[in-house]
Amino acid sequence: MLVLFLFFFGSTLCFSPQKRHYSVTMSVYIEYVILDNFVFTLLICYISYKIMREGARIGRCLSATAVATAVAVFYPFIKSTFWAVAVKIGLCGLMCVILYIKLPKFFLRSSVFLLSTALVGGVQFMLGFAVYGDACKALTHPISELPLSLFFIPPIILFFIAGKILARLNAHRLRQNYIYEIRLHTGQNSIKIRGLIDTGNSVKAERDVVFINSVTALELLGSRFFNVLTEKDNSMDIHTASGNKKIILFDAKMQLYLSKDEHIFMDVQVGISDVKHRDYEAILPLSVLGKERIL
Repeated sequence: MLVLFLFFFGSTLCFSPQKRHYSVTMSVYIEYVILDNFVFTLLICYISYKIMREGARIGRCLSATAVATAVAVFYPFIKSTFWAVAVKIGLCGLMCVILYIKLPKFFLRSSVFLLSTALVGGVQFMLGFAVYGDACKALTHPISELPLSLFFIPPIILFFIAGKILARLNAHRLRQNYIYEIRLHTGQNSIKIRGLIDTGNSVKAERDVVFINSVTALELLGSRFFNVLTEKDNSMDIHTASGNKKIILFDAKMQLYLSKDEHIFMDVQVGISDVKHRDYEAILPLSVLGKERIL
């Protein structure tokens, strides 16, 4: 747990050169220390989840950080070393309960939390030692009159924004490698759309199943669309993340355009589902790539 609040008593704190062999005069405002404590404690909580290779639970992180910051406000008024250590231990346990209760491997997670504290505290000590060149001063003196978090928050924000942008670009690039133009035929009607080959899609009825949304199905089927919806025999149940779902099926022929001179023709069943994406209008099973190709 960060103990930056050792640097102030009341609204400001000035280190007195008469009590030290070095001369430092610096005011540290309580608002700055509170901001530092909140930011770095929140960072510790966040890192502890990332070390476990899972998404951070922001609500838990904010709750634990708020409790820690509230306790830290009163920490400088604790004069007894015994009670100071006891408060630290109790606060650490309380934060671990808030962060990891009802999650597996509670004690491992708590150990990771201590490791995260050591990582962030180590960075703070490294910066302090670089400024003062003395371990004692690095542990007891603020680095500057400005809050340390002021130098950390912008890079952290930029890092997360850049990560999100790169993740989206990479996901888009990967999708493009699996998006092909297809033409669906049923009766006298046909439609040319883009289909994503989903490597996790292994749904199969009598034949391979291609999923499209109701708008695309209406465009393909025309007036037959409403008749297909009422045909109870042409349906199947599939398991999704939200539970089991009944999908309406109808027969069609599909032409997959691999390149200008290489196509795949096959009979498929088309399922009417929730396909909503700006890059494609259909989801195809991986098995279509194993079909016979026609030049």
